[in-house]
Amino acid sequence: MFFSHVAPRYFPAISGSEFYIQQVSEILHKRNYSISVFCSNALDFHAFGSPKGKFVKEKFSKINEVPVFRHPIKFLPGINLFINNSYFYFKKVLKKLNLWHFLPYGFYNLLTNGPFVPELLLQLVRQKADIIHSVCMPHATNLFALIAGKIKKIPTICTPFYHFVNPRYHDPTYINFLNRFNMILTCSDKESSYLIKNGLQRDKIKRIHMGIDPKRFVKGKAGQFRDHFDLVDDQKLILFCGYKNFEKGAISLLLSIKHVVKKFPNCTFIFIGPSTTAFNRVKRNLGPLRKNIINLGVVPYYAKIKLNAFAAHDVYVMPSRSEAYGIAFLEAWVYKKPVIGANVGATPEIIQHEKEGLLVPFHSPSNLARAITHLLENEKEAERLGENGYQKVQNLTWDRVATRVERIYQELIQN
Repeated sequence: MFFSHVAPRYFPAISGSEFYIQQVSEILHKRNYSISVFCSNALDFHAFGSPKGKFVKEKFSKINEVPVFRHPIKFLPGINLFINNSYFYFKKVLKKLNLWHFLPYGFYNLLTNGPFVPELLLQLVRQKADIIHSVCMPHATNLFALIAGKIKKIPTICTPFYHFVNPRYHDPTYINFLNRFNMILTCSDKESSYLIKNGLQRDKIKRIHMGIDPKRFVKGKAGQFRDHFDLVDDQKLILFCGYKNFEKGAISLLLSIKHVVKKFPNCTFIFIGPSTTAFNRVKRNLGPLRKNIINLGVVPYYAKIKLNAFAAHDVYVMPSRSEAYGIAFLEAWVYKKPVIGANVGATPEIIQHEKEGLLVPFHSPSNLARAITHLLENEKEAERLGENGYQKVQNLTWDRVATRVERIYQELIQN
């Protein structure tokens, strides 16, 4: 069988949706399916809308034996006018093909979200495939995947990673668009409920939790991390791993530092992931508190320094409101660490409050600081939460995720 996987970006780009489709692609490839990945040439999100962003130069590569085709994002003078003209061109062509009826009136919004990669659509149409599976709403690559599937008359699947608390996702045309796919794979029951409540057909949804590779991820060495950064053994470490923006809670964590250090003056806050202008500005304004921060950039999923940080830290914190699941919580639990998330969106389904971690209001630095200091002061409770999380992730593996996706592919093809 031939499966086409479509994403806005792909490794070495880093985010949960890219990691998900990479894991599924590589596992299914090992099971002797023919997998091809199609994406833009963007390395960071800034590249979706600006030539000043970061890009991957290679048009084609094999990553762990999976072929990856990267297509250039189009930037032209008057890009909005260009996309607007493209909208009417697509409409004209699709009407001639008797395909216009399957598109919602608002698909123009998806084009403007980027990345605008019309060559990706052309290759998808030419590529031999039994299934097209796209990820990460509300990006234009999902539109191209759907159009290609309709032209080829093959099943289409979308794993939207729908951040339903984020106002950016509150566009009703997105739900209309998702209804055009044959199947929608969600990460949580809360995500499923939101989509159904807002008009997605219930029978299109399959819920599949995210996963982790415990054997591979558990190789971190706490001592190596502490030695590398000259951290003493009793120095408390707080870890954040993700996009350093307001939505993910990185700004809230920065603002909580001044409260935490009142009780734990040598507490160190480790940030891993791409920075943002807002994060850098707030960090600069912390003045002398910056000495309590270790700020690392983008690192590969299984990079030694990342694994060592997860092994060394005491509390994992990601108080995000823009989380379809939160794979990093699973990564912390592999090391039996307690976690703190925001009591919003899908996170309360992933973290059971006071069983596997703590939940705090979104963007409440004082409440966040209280939760952090509580776990640092109560080591036995922190150990209990971490142990419960560890037991939870034993059944959440990428192999299981890939097996469920594989069965869905087979069912759609047979039907």
